[in-house]
Amino acid sequence: MPKTKSTPNLINSTVENIDWHSPITPELITQHKNTPLDLFKTNTGLIWLKSCGDEDGRVSIFTLPNDNSPSRELTPSPYNARSKVHEYGGGAVLVAADKLYFSNFTDHRLYEIDLGDAETSILPRAVTPVSNRRYADACWDKRFQRIICVCEDHSSDDAAPINSLIAIEPDTGAIKTLCSGADFYASPRISPSSDNICWLSWDHPYMPWDSTKLWQADIDIKGNLSQPIHIAGGKEESIVQPRWSSANVLHFISDRSGWWNIYRYQDGQSEILYKTKAEFSKPMWSLGLKSYDFTSNGEILSTYVKDGQWFIGLISRDIKFKSVLGPFSNIMNLLLIKDKLYFIKGNTAKNNEIVAYDLSSGKSKTLVSEQNANELNGYLSTPQTLKFKTKDNTEISGYFYSPSNKDYQLLENNNKQAGTSAPPLIIKTHGGPSSSANSSLDLSIQFWTSRGFAVFDINYRGSTGYGRNFRQQLYGKWGISDIEDCTAAAESLVSRGLANPEQLIIRGQSAGGYTTLAALTFTDTFKAGASYYGISDLKALAMECHKFESHYVQQLLGQKDLNHPVYAERSPLAHKNKLSCPIIFFQGKLDKVVPPNQAQNLVNELKKQGINVEYIEFEHEAHGFRQSTSIKTTLYRELAFYQSIFKRKLIDFLE
Repeated sequence: MPKTKSTPNLINSTVENIDWHSPITPELITQHKNTPLDLFKTNTGLIWLKSCGDEDGRVSIFTLPNDNSPSRELTPSPYNARSKVHEYGGGAVLVAADKLYFSNFTDHRLYEIDLGDAETSILPRAVTPVSNRRYADACWDKRFQRIICVCEDHSSDDAAPINSLIAIEPDTGAIKTLCSGADFYASPRISPSSDNICWLSWDHPYMPWDSTKLWQADIDIKGNLSQPIHIAGGKEESIVQPRWSSANVLHFISDRSGWWNIYRYQDGQSEILYKTKAEFSKPMWSLGLKSYDFTSNGEILSTYVKDGQWFIGLISRDIKFKSVLGPFSNIMNLLLIKDKLYFIKGNTAKNNEIVAYDLSSGKSKTLVSEQNANELNGYLSTPQTLKFKTKDNTEISGYFYSPSNKDYQLLENNNKQAGTSAPPLIIKTHGGPSSSANSSLDLSIQFWTSRGFAVFDINYRGSTGYGRNFRQQLYGKWGISDIEDCTAAAESLVSRGLANPEQLIIRGQSAGGYTTLAALTFTDTFKAGASYYGISDLKALAMECHKFESHYVQQLLGQKDLNHPVYAERSPLAHKNKLSCPIIFFQGKLDKVVPPNQAQNLVNELKKQGINVEYIEFEHEAHGFRQSTSIKTTLYRELAFYQSIFKRKLIDFLE
C-alpha cells in the first residue's frame, strides 16, 4: 500500500508505481466529459452545445450565461441534440431568426424551439414526421422560409442509404429534394442575397479529406436549384467549409497547395488569401465545422494548427496576415458577433472553455468553464511535444506524458539508459486513422499517468494537421507505416530512458484499435495491448462497413480487389498464431462502424491458443462509449488487466 500524502514513497524501477493511488477516478472522468462542444449565433447572442457526461453523453443546448442570468438549458432530457448522418453526425443545430432547429438523436427527427418563448420552457415541437431519414448541416432560406439540409435516407434495408440535399417546410414538414445523385453531400450555404447557394459533394471511393467538389447554383422563383456550376475541387483536392461573406463573396478552404488554406471565389476566379504550411480546418469526420468567420469590415478571423499547436489569425482586407491569439492545445469552433470573437479553447490542465475576445480592446474573458470536481494540482502530467525520425527519415511527433503524482516519486537509477528505472509506457493510437492527437486535458490519459504509467499520444503518418502529403503517406501502407511509427516511438522513448522495455503497452480505438492489434501481431515490441472496437479482419470490414467508410479500407490498403492477398497479409485475424502477448478487448454490441464480430472472431481464436485475453462487450453501446458505467468499467478492467500481467497487486478501490 502507498504511504500517506505527508510521506512520499520513493519507488525504484516499476516495482510499485503502477499501484499508485490517484484522485483521478473513472467517476471523475465521466464528470469531466461535461464539456462545451459547439457554438451558434442567435439574434440575441450565443447558444452552445454541452456534452453531458453525467447523462451518458447526451448533448444539450444551453444559453450563454451573463451578468443578469445563469446559463439555461433549452433541450431538457430526454432530448439529445445529435445527428447521425454518416454515423459520425455533426451539424445538428440550426438557428433561424427567432427559431432554433435541432436533430434529435433518439428518433432522428427535426425539432423546433421558439427562442422568443424560451423563458416559458415550452417543449420542442417536432417538425419532421417519424421516418428513416436523418438530417444535418442545415441552413436557413429566408426567401422561401424553409430549411435546406443534408438528408440521409435509410428506408431500404437492402441497400445503402441515399444522400441528398432537401428543403423542409417547418410548418408542414413537407420535404422537397433539391439535389441528388452524388454519394455524399455537405455544407449547403445560402448567400446573404438569398439568390445563390453553394454546397459540397463527393463520391466513392474518396473520403472528404481526399476529394470533394464545391458547387454553386442560383435559386429560381420556384425554389429550385438552377444552373449549377463546379467551382473547385476534384480528385486531388479536398474542399471544406464553404461560406459567404456579407458582401456575397464565396469563400472556402482547399488543400490544393498541400495544406488546407483559405480561398475566395470572385469573378469566376479562385484566389488563395494566405498561403502557408498550416491547416485552417480539421478533417470533415463530422458535419458543421466552423473554423473561420468574417468581421464587419470584411476581414477574416480563423483558427489554424501548425506543428500540433492551435492559433487564431487575422487576414486583413489587403490580404495581409497576422497572428492574433495562441498557441492553444486545441480550438473547437469559432464565430464572430459584432466583432467580438467567441471560441472553445482546449487547455492542458483544465477543461474546455468558451472564451470571448474583444477585437477592440484585445481583452479575453472566459464565459463557460466546467471546472474539475477535485483539486488535481500535483496529479496532472504536463504534455511535452517529442519528435523522432522513422526509418525513411519522416519526422513523427506526439505528446509525452510522464508519470505524475505528488504522493509518489520515481527514484533515479544509475543504469537509466537501459530503462530499468523507467516506468511502464502506453502508446496511445488515435482513431480515424486520419484524425489527430492534441494536448488538451484528457483525464483518461491522466488516469494512467497519475498511477505511474507514462503515455505517448502519437500522431503517426496519416494524421491530420500536417498537410495533405503527410495524410496520404498512410495510403497503401496502412498496417505498415503506422506500426513502424508506433514501434519507433516506443524504442525512442526506451533509448531516452523514459520507458521500461519490458512493460511496453499499446492501446487504441477503432482504426487505432487496428493499429494496436497489428502492432501486437506483426512485431514483438509490445508486451500487452487494449483494443477498443478495433479491426482484426480487413476484408470483412470492407464488406460490412457503413456507407460513409465503405471504400475507406480499400483506399488505405491501395487495393480495390477484396480478394487481393494484401487484405489477409495485413489482417491480425489471418495471422493469429503470431499473437502471443495478453490483450483486452472492449466492444459495443450496437457498433455499425466496426461490427462486434471483428473482436469476437479474434478473441475466440486467441482463447483456443491459450493466450491471456479478456473480452468485455457492452449491450447498449455503439461506436464510441458514452454511458458512464461503460467508461468506468473499461478503465477499471484495463488497469486490473495490466496489474495482473505485470504481477502487481490490485489496489484497494478495485477490490
